[in-house]
Amino acid sequence: MNSQLAYKQQRHAAASVKSYQNNQISSMSPTQLILKVYDIAIVSVKKGDTIRAHRAIQELINSLNFDHGDIPKGLFRLYQFCQNSLRAKDSKNVISILEELRTTWAKAFGL
Repeated sequence: MNSQLAYKQQRHAAASVKSYQNNQISSMSPTQLILKVYDIAIVSVKKGDTIRAHRAIQELINSLNFDHGDIPKGLFRLYQFCQNSLRAKDSKNVISILEELRTTWAKAFGL
């Protein structure tokens, strides 16, 4: 009986955390979301979670609007380089690039 109760409590806690995270994300501005994705990518690379890092970088790629000139094209190439570097197990360059881009975006957004 105790294991069933513990399992139900654990599932309830996990559902509560998931709900909180969803509410937190849905209330973020587009600017905050971009910075959050950078944070997820950076932490994931540092932890060696390449799957999550690839997903985060892919989200950054998906958010690009190529109607705005050369900047999105340059970012696309940097993101691709990061993904290729992750595949090659070169996380040091990836962390450096993502941290620099995140800092630049935060400054551009006035944060």
